[in-house]
Amino acid sequence: MSCLKGHELVIVAKSFARIFLQNAINLGLRVVSCPTIEANVGDELEITPAAVLNQTTGKTFAVVPLPKSRQAIIDAGGLIPYTRKRLLEMAAA
Repeated sequence: MSCLKGHELVIVAKSFARIFLQNAINLGLRVVSCPTIEANVGDELEITPAAVLNQTTGKTFAVVPLPKSRQAIIDAGGLIPYTRKRLLEMAAA
């Protein structure tokens, strides 16, 4: 899974296994849960925080947002950078 990190990919799926999701968050991988998505190989997708737009078919699908705490870990680049940032903030205070 860590081999995906350097490619700036966004992983879109109807759902994720709990352990995969936690590992992806810890590594800082962008994951989007979209339970109603309909897409085929080769379709162009536009991903926003609220929806996935299949530009090939013109259909829009709602995204299930991650909790803010999990999104913060992803935004920081993973659990290690997130923890490092928090420790530095606490030391500066």
